Amino acid sequence: MLLGHRLKQRFGLARLLGVNDRGQEDFSAPKRHACRFEGSTKRLVTTDGTDATSEAVLFTIVEVGPGDAVWLPGATPGDLNTRRRPLRVTPCFDIRGTLDHYEVYV
Repeated sequence: MLLGHRLKQRFGLARLLGVNDRGQEDFSAPKRHACRFEGSTKRLVTTDGTDATSEAVLFTIVEVGPGDAVWLPGATPGDLNTRRRPLRVTPCFDIRGTLDHYEVYV
């Protein structure tokens, strides 16, 4: 992994398990994972094709889905007031074409 030595921070991740017929989302229990966090404002196109402004990017080896809940470093995983949704997740590959890490824009 190109960034392995730089993953010194931790973020919270709860996987989206499903949505019931009332539209209520069900998530897994939040877990902490290693990351590198960079706060930076960036305009981007989300997975559904809309324009959005990202406030930060997480570099991690953990795959994050578009419906998953994310807590930035320093936030308490499980706290609904600080929960974020990924605006875009970009897989990044090394020079051999092997998946290296993900960039998660929030």
